[in-house]
Amino acid sequence: VTILATLRDADAASLSASEIRTDMQYPENDSIETVAHHLELLDDAGLIKQLVNGNWRLTWKGYDALDQEDDDDDDLDGAYLDEE
Repeated sequence: VTILATLRDADAASLSASEIRTDMQYPENDSIETVAHHLELLDDAGLIKQLVNGNWRLTWKGYDALDQEDDDDDDLDGAYLDEE
């Protein structure tokens, strides 16, 4: 499960870093700083955005990246069927 998918599938419109860490079931030895680092990388890429309250949400570019990943997975599933 990715951070992007966690944000997409959340019941709320945005999540805090600790909520993301909990939802993704990070190993306990992974600190909130590790999650925050990954959030910053996704923010730099324009895939997520930090809100004024400190929570994170997907951007349209993030939704597009998830859609592209789903399309790529569908293409791979079809490739395996073609080989049979």
